[in-house]
Amino acid sequence: MAMNCTGVLYFPITISLLEGVATELIEARFGLKGVAAFIKLLGKIYKEEGYYLVWNKEQCMLFAHKLGNELSDEEMQEIVELLIKKEIFDRKMYEEHHVLTSEPIQKVWLEATKRRKRDLNPLPYFLVETKVPKNGKEENEVQDVLFPPENACNSEQSKEKQSKEKENTPPLTPQGEDGGKGTEGSSIEIPGYAYNKKTHNLEGLMLELNQLHIVDPNEINAILRLSDYGRLGGYIFRVIGSTRWSTILAKGKYIIAALRKERCGNG
Repeated sequence: MAMNCTGVLYFPITISLLEGVATELIEARFGLKGVAAFIKLLGKIYKEEGYYLVWNKEQCMLFAHKLGNELSDEEMQEIVELLIKKEIFDRKMYEEHHVLTSEPIQKVWLEATKRRKRDLNPLPYFLVETKVPKNGKEENEVQDVLFPPENACNSEQSKEKQSKEKENTPPLTPQGEDGGKGTEGSSIEIPGYAYNKKTHNLEGLMLELNQLHIVDPNEINAILRLSDYGRLGGYIFRVIGSTRWSTILAKGKYIIAALRKERCGNG
């Protein structure tokens, strides 16, 4: 199949893409096959229409099938919804038009096609504001980004935010250090196996809890125990990735209740 004239031959895979919270959540929930699906989805967007993709049940089914049935239709849709929640894709565009796109994705496309002759006015689903100078040619401010600033690991704002989060987080104390005992209300005991990144994403889980402003040591302890300290593929990452947190007040209690309910259901 020939490439659409609006498509591009390549797109940047940045550090913020590979190490962003959204990617870490996908890997924790679905493993590397989920990350591969995410990157292939971006590739499909850039290859076909260049900056957007119509996404519906039929498209989801076909895309999952082309992955070799590594993921079910439902799992692929979960990945898309997580990416919408993390603002990789624009929520309004998806809810109103069933289209996957975003301003950062469109800026990458603009940069990649800036030498082409084009008129941006008739392009559908366009989010980037363009400037028309005196010569009548449209110009746009393009940044080589794929993730919004709040998801970029190397932004100053992100570094400052993560620094504050670390200050507010109770220290993690692995069992066996300091005699295996932590100060009540100030430290959290972590079993050594939870630091194995092949089986757990403890760091990613703690970062997510901080971003949700869950800092009560008792709640954190309960969440860690119920999630087996962020075991990869665990239900905790599904809860975090699929919940609309703007409607939840007691976020820590909500997660604890969801994990207990899931455990009882499997018991």
